[in-house]
Amino acid sequence: MLTTLEFAPDAAPEQIADQVRAVWRDSKVIHITGVKPDGDLRDYYWRFFEDVGVPMALAEDATIGDRDSQRTGSYWAEVRYDPAVPDAYRHSANAQPLHTDGAYTSPDSVQVEASPNAVGTGFLGCVAMPANGGATTFIDAVDVYNTMHDEAPELLEQLQATDVPHARSGDRKVAKVIEMKGGLPVVNWNYYCVDADAGNEVKSLGEQFFRFLERSPGIAANLQRVKLSPGDAVIWKDDYVLHGRDSFDPERTSARFLWKTSLLIDA
Repeated sequence: MLTTLEFAPDAAPEQIADQVRAVWRDSKVIHITGVKPDGDLRDYYWRFFEDVGVPMALAEDATIGDRDSQRTGSYWAEVRYDPAVPDAYRHSANAQPLHTDGAYTSPDSVQVEASPNAVGTGFLGCVAMPANGGATTFIDAVDVYNTMHDEAPELLEQLQATDVPHARSGDRKVAKVIEMKGGLPVVNWNYYCVDADAGNEVKSLGEQFFRFLERSPGIAANLQRVKLSPGDAVIWKDDYVLHGRDSFDPERTSARFLWKTSLLIDA
């Protein structure tokens, strides 16, 4: 699932793009490490995007409005520790539950024309990282499927048979939490974005899946961690993995600071 690509500190974004394209087909998570961009990290990785995919302006700002109206129209969102912003995982030091970023969005959300082969991809680029904790966690959807098959087969069957609506910031998507596509399991899940108008049966199913992810020995055993250093980035195929975050020791405001965006990659 995880491929690590190591580069010289002064590697060009075009060089990173070449190597990412070379491993894209067989990777679900790619950790880009070693580079030390001069200037704004976003400018550096934007040049990388130009060679691999199409960014999507799906950024949200937890400091404005409420959860139904936080879309900014920007490509970049801060994931930055700030105790002044309550009740937002992107600004807290808490562990973040496993989820997909695109649970309630699609290319249609920002009117991006997508190639039939394009894959929705998450991106995190690191500005700062605390010494203790803060790794991004990933688990392959294959491992989620196999673990549920062994530990909770009835719940797996229910999830595969039930449409679950997710909604936020004016977007709404209805999909199975886990289903087979092209011979592989894909996932669509964010506990905190399950539509408030979903029926009790759907909400109960979501609660069961949330608790399963929290408590399952098989899920814990199959988690992989990517601890980013300043200049590093990680990209992942959003439909093919769940991701979250380990808690961390908040040494100061902005102790953990990442830039986040989403893009379509057809490599």
